[in-house]
Amino acid sequence: MEYGIQKETAAALAYAARSVARVAVVAIFSAAVVFSGARLSSAAPKLDVFVPPHPPVVIPGQDVPSRIAALSGAWEGVWSDGDTSVLLVRRIDSETADILLAQNSYGNDDRLPWHLWARAKVAAAPAVGLEWKREWASYSFTLSPDGRMLTGVCRKSHSSGPEKAREISMTRRDIERLTADRIGPPYFCVEAGKELHRIESEPDPKAKTALVDNLLERSKKSETPLIEHGSRDGSSCSTFIYRGSAREVALAGVMNGFSPEKDFLTRVAGTDLFFISQEYPSDARLEYLLAVDGKMILDPLNPRTMAYGHGVNSEAAMPAYRPPPEIEPDKKSPRGVTEEFMVQAKQPDLGRKVTAYLPAEYAGGTARYPVLYLNDAFGALKFGRIVTILDNLIAWKTIPPLIVVLVPSVKDRIAEYSMNPAFEGYFVHELVPAVDMRYRTRQSPEHRGIGGISAGATAALSLAIRHPDIFGKCIAQSTATRLAPLILLARTGPAHPLSVYFDVGSFESDFNGRDLVDSTRRLRDALRAHGCTVRYQEVSEGHGWANWRARTRDALSFLFGAGVEDTGNR
Repeated sequence: MEYGIQKETAAALAYAARSVARVAVVAIFSAAVVFSGARLSSAAPKLDVFVPPHPPVVIPGQDVPSRIAALSGAWEGVWSDGDTSVLLVRRIDSETADILLAQNSYGNDDRLPWHLWARAKVAAAPAVGLEWKREWASYSFTLSPDGRMLTGVCRKSHSSGPEKAREISMTRRDIERLTADRIGPPYFCVEAGKELHRIESEPDPKAKTALVDNLLERSKKSETPLIEHGSRDGSSCSTFIYRGSAREVALAGVMNGFSPEKDFLTRVAGTDLFFISQEYPSDARLEYLLAVDGKMILDPLNPRTMAYGHGVNSEAAMPAYRPPPEIEPDKKSPRGVTEEFMVQAKQPDLGRKVTAYLPAEYAGGTARYPVLYLNDAFGALKFGRIVTILDNLIAWKTIPPLIVVLVPSVKDRIAEYSMNPAFEGYFVHELVPAVDMRYRTRQSPEHRGIGGISAGATAALSLAIRHPDIFGKCIAQSTATRLAPLILLARTGPAHPLSVYFDVGSFESDFNGRDLVDSTRRLRDALRAHGCTVRYQEVSEGHGWANWRARTRDALSFLFGAGVEDTGNR
């Protein structure tokens, strides 16, 4: 990962490097390979903005009206709230444009980098411009009559109040643009590429169709993606394929922030077969969908799926991936029990029903136990398999018996978990005392922990840092919200050192446009600087329950068991 200024030269070069690797093996397309965007004007960019690796910016064809074609290229400016931005109009025709909007740069904790990929609508009247929408906001840009200025408005919708608008005025930023005939062939895996070449080069339409049929039949048996050895040790090359009548197909998964507007499959000429090849670490586990003409679907050729809080994704594991054994029931492991009880609140709408896990030996003794509080109770129970994991780890003596209290959110999860003073006050002053009164808990910080995933990790860290007299241990997996204020809080440090377990997936460097790997490293370093004991891991996965549950053993062992040596992983 590069920090600080990342110019378009380096970004496009990194992207193009994937496109030129092993092109000599098979030439699926006749176009010459070009290091797209590898040269810039000698003029230095005015603004320091992190621009992710991206495909080349394509010069519009002659069929695009000149007043619309004037949008093509790169623009830069400063939003009314101080965020700096670069807008790349990568490809444009008379109706749509593929864009990349990048914002801010590394090195400023107050304004962390962010980006999005989008398919924008082109407006031709009354003025030339671009428009697109997201769940959280709508964007509108208008080109000045002389083509020198691009003005934009971003209207964000918030459930707690009216729309808020940001404005920006952008000027051109120098960047090389390429004509379509200079764009090289796509990247491909060697063995899959040979077969695709055979299909494309077959002159007989019936024979070509038969070759596609054969590939699909074999793919159904071996399942997709088609996986082979990568270009370097420790990597695997995966080819995703789709067959059907479609205008375009995109790969959207943990590897690209589930963006359906970035990584498009290539159609094999003369067929209805589409493909894309990408390399991943050999121990990676992926979740993904295919976007067929904008509609997100499961991969029809891949029967493996993974459920999450809002649906199901297709799942692909590279050859060296190993599922954790503790997530499956062990007949030899005594079963703990769970029970629900209500914890009322003095403030309206804060009370909730929590679930407590009690180890199998709890009922028959008088001993007191450490206690761990976990946010996102529903997900931890249903997808995180927390009860099975606890039963096994306690039975295997990986961790000592402990009580785990699973705490759900009520109404607005993000609002509660976003360093919310009301929620944190309820947690510390009402929930924890209620648990201590109900169960035989060990009531000192060194025996009490709190944890969470994603937004729940933000809440856990905020509570632990602000209340080290209550919590001495913390689990934070894929910390994903309120990153700038959370990093600032971590830099101030807790009054007493904490033991903190962090993990993050390497694919989470692009999670909803945010780099969770970088922000987690910043949190780790800030807490270490204040004397906290930290265990940190980066793994070849993305933002999801299969990742988090696979790391639960490491987290619990580090905080409550014999401990795992802090190797300072990356």
